[in-house]
Amino acid sequence: MDFSVIDLSRNQLVGDASMLFGPNKTTNNVYLSRNLFEFNLSNVVFPSTIENLDINHNKIFGSIPPQMTQLPLQTLNVSYNRLCGQIPVGGKLQSLDSSSYFHNKCLCGAPLANC
Repeated sequence: MDFSVIDLSRNQLVGDASMLFGPNKTTNNVYLSRNLFEFNLSNVVFPSTIENLDINHNKIFGSIPPQMTQLPLQTLNVSYNRLCGQIPVGGKLQSLDSSSYFHNKCLCGAPLANC
């Protein structure tokens, strides 16, 4: 099934939510905040249509995939997870507010401090 909007926020859901993403999906808005989802963000392939992604306050690990620089993102919130590594340069990732990236294990690079 394909959805334009997926909102599973604030449900204390657990497990791997990466199956909600994929190159053949047409999802525009994904809201998974404030759950207990745990998966490697580095391995996720996002739909090219995704505009709003909120995955804050989970247990998501890995790094932000370079593919995210090519997405038509209007909003992004990956704060309060376990992400590491440099924020990929390009697209809108550097123009987003730094609070979108706060409280991760070791994220770095603009708009956060240098690595």
